Amino acid sequence: MIDRRAELGLWLGRLESILIERGVLNEDGEVAFNVRSQFPEDVQEALDGFIENPVELVGLLKICREARDGRPLSPAVLMAAHLMTKEILLALQEAMGAGR
Repeated sequence: MIDRRAELGLWLGRLESILIERGVLNEDGEVAFNVRSQFPEDVQEALDGFIENPVELVGLLKICREARDGRPLSPAVLMAAHLMTKEILLALQEAMGAGR
């Protein structure tokens, strides 16, 4: 059986690293700009259809961190965060690979 929390924790680490590299998050893992602002263009394109604004990203990161830390989450929330994080990570990695 897949340990969704463990897998999500690994993905969260990689996602945070990418977002720090792109200037979306600061070194503390917090949004590096006004949450009412827009993402950098390349990040916006990669997140299109998944995350529309920084407020939604903050919500997903919060859920992922709670899962990683073992806090109680409903199975539906855990599954949704797992799927969304996987898709976002793949899209960002693809966008970064294409940009290099």
